[in-house]
Formats: sequence, C-alpha cells, structure tokens
Amino acid sequence: MVIGPLTWSVLAPLAFGALCLAKDRSARWFALLGSLVPLAVGLAALGDFARHPGSDFRLLETFPWSVALGASWTVGVDGISAAMLALSGLVVAIATISGWNQQRSPRAYHALTMLLLAAMNGVFVTLDLLVFYVCWEVMLVPMLLLIGLWGGDQRRYAAMKFFVYTLAGSVLMLAMLIAMWNALPDGQRTFDLRVLTTQWKLWESTAFLGIPLAAFGFLAVLLAALVKVPAVPLHTWLPHAHVQAPTAISVILAGILLKLGVYALYRLAWPLFPAQALHWGWLIGLIGVIGILWGAWVALGQRDLKRLVAYSSVSHMGFCLLGLASLSVAGATGGMVQAVTHGLSSSLLFLLVGVIYDRAHHRNVDGFGGLAAPMPRFAWILLIACLAGAGLPGLAGFPGEVMALFGSFTAGGYFPWFAVIATLSVILSAAYLLWMLKRVAYGPLL
Repeated sequence: MVIGPLTWSVLAPLAFGALCLAKDRSARWFALLGSLVPLAVGLAALGDFARHPGSDFRLLETFPWSVALGASWTVGVDGISAAMLALSGLVVAIATISGWNQQRSPRAYHALTMLLLAAMNGVFVTLDLLVFYVCWEVMLVPMLLLIGLWGGDQRRYAAMKFFVYTLAGSVLMLAMLIAMWNALPDGQRTFDLRVLTTQWKLWESTAFLGIPLAAFGFLAVLLAALVKVPAVPLHTWLPHAHVQAPTAISVILAGILLKLGVYALYRLAWPLFPAQALHWGWLIGLIGVIGILWGAWVALGQRDLKRLVAYSSVSHMGFCLLGLASLSVAGATGGMVQAVTHGLSSSLLFLLVGVIYDRAHHRNVDGFGGLAAPMPRFAWILLIACLAGAGLPGLAGFPGEVMALFGSFTAGGYFPWFAVIATLSVILSAAYLLWMLKRVAYGPLL
C-alpha cells in the first residue's frame, strides 16, 4: 500500500506530534516540521490544479476500512481544499514560531497543536462523510485543552464556552449522517461524498422526524457551520476564546478554525442539499449581512485589542456567508477568497497584538500612544495589516469582499439590497481599524 501526499498531510502532524512528547527542546522543531509537510502538500496541490484547470478532485487515494459500513479513508482535493490545506500549514508554522519560547509544558503544548492540525487537515482532504465528522469533532479536544490549560485568567470559562457551543452545534450532524446512510438501499450504503451528492433527490423524498431528510440535513450542517464561522447570534464564544487564548492559539483560531464553517457549507451543504441551499439562500445572506454590520459596529466600541480583532473577524466572515449564499460564481468565489485572505490578515493582526502584549503586558487600546517612535517597523506592519483588513484595493482584503458584493448584486431577489447594506461596512471597518491604529501607533507615547 502506497501512502500518497494527502494522507501524509494528516499522518505527518500526528507522527511529529508524538515526537513532540519526547523532549522539551526538540518539541518546537518537530511541531514546525509537522506543519511544513501540509504546507508543501497544499502548495504542490495548488500547482497541480494550475496545470489541470477544470478538474474535479485530484490526488485521489482510497483505502476501504469497513465494507459493511461502506466507510473508507478516501481523500482528494479541489482548488478550495488545496488552498485551505496550504493555509493550515502556513498558519500553524507561523503560530509555532510565535510560541517558540513556550515554557510551560512545551511537549504537551506542541503535541496538541499537531493533533489540532491533523484534525483540521482531515476535514480539508477527506471525501468520506464519516471521516469528516470524526475529524470535525476531534478538533474540539486539543483546542479545549490549549485554551483551558495555557490561556488567561478566565481560560476555563472560555474553553468550556467554546466546547459547549461547538459540540452542541454539530450534534445534529451525527444524526444526519446516520439517517442518510440508512436511507440508502442495502448493498449501496456508503459515506463517499461523491456518491452522496448524486442522491439529493432521495434526501428530498425521504422523511426523517416528520420532515424531509434534505431539510433536516441542511439545518444540521448549517447550524454546525454557523457556530464555527461564527455567525450572529452564535458568535458569543469567539471574543472570550480569543481574549483568553495564547497568541499562537488565537492565530490558529482566527486563521484556520473559523474557515471550517465556510468550508462545511461549501463541501457539504451546497452539494448534498442544493434545493435547500437555493430556497434558504436569502436567509443565509441576511445572516451574513447582520454579521458584517454587527461585528464592525461592536468592534468600534472595544478597548481590548484582541476583542477588537475578534469582532472584526465576525464582520469579515459575514462576507463569506453573503458570497456563498448568493449562489453566483462571483459570489461563491469571493466568499472562499475572503476566507483564505482573512486567514492571513487576521493572523497577522493577532501576531502584532501578541508582540506588544509581551512587552507591555496589557492590550488596552488607549494604553500605548505613539509606538511608531520606538517601534517604526512594527507601526508600518500594523498599518499594512489594518489597511488589508479595511479592504484597501491592492491588499488581501479587497478581492474577496468585492467579488462577494458583485456576486450579490447580480444574484437577484434580496441580494442586491444585501450588497448595498453590506457596503456600509467599508466605512465601519476603516473607522475601527484606523481608530485603533491612531491610538496605538501615533500620538504621544504613553
């Protein structure tokens, strides 16, 4: 049996995570190597798609492990999952370097980071619904421990709130996959997503708990995804988790974990239940617009730098929902582009917050003043990060937001109005980011 690169993108973090437990000083190096493997695989997969445009899934591997259940280790990537795989490797590599001098239980810390990376990569590469769900749930354990053991003063509360929200949000997914498996004829039962996506008419005609299985399944995936995104009003766990988490874990949380909700909609909700996605697209678009405006408005009132960046993530991830819900090519592409670029810009902002927190030991926006004088390079990088977050043309935040808005303008129905309302966030995001930049980097040094 030959193990391909996509399987290695999951196995390598697990193997290096086990090696992290061997020795304190070597743990960080093993963690860095474990993150570079999926980064290399993701970049190679993106290059493969550039050479084979229009392909469905590439680098396919299948290893059946239960014929009776129809379950297998089946992996493959398209352009979106390849980009997410590369993003996960890059962000975790940066987060590992950020936590390079972790003094408290470094072996366990880096081993848990590798377990988290392996589970996230499993979600990105699997084409088996059962494996998708298992990896989706396994992610909760290392994140719970990383926040609960290495976080701030209220770390246990933040960790439990994260755990309860995300676990409760995904419980219905388990019932959904069991019901879908049971609805298939004997001898044809499988968890292969490529097969399940062709059976959408069966989900529409099969009843489950008194409603069509398609309606229940769409609700199950939607709820799990909206908690992960997170969308208003299911977002309240995010500010607590970010404030209490160590800088490196905040980077992973904002850079990758939030993208899993968008990815679940893209990989599960839309292909498995297309009629439901078309029918309820306006509601998801409305939720996206509410998140865009609410997150930006609340960010304006924050005095804690981490909370400000956390609420900015709620706002920016709303563009992903709006773009995907429009069901237009431009909107869906913009939504996924926004997910990737936000993973880069938000990670940078959390890293910058961590830099000044390590020196000043506080995150009060009004407690710094003119950092541009003693830290001119830091101020320039912060300026670029803020402008990218504000969607300045030429920087990372611009293409995804613009494509999501263009897709909404052309989608019909309520979506042109949603796009008009969402453009208000351009003013709000510039306001809270430049307001923060002015108080932190410019003015009298405090």
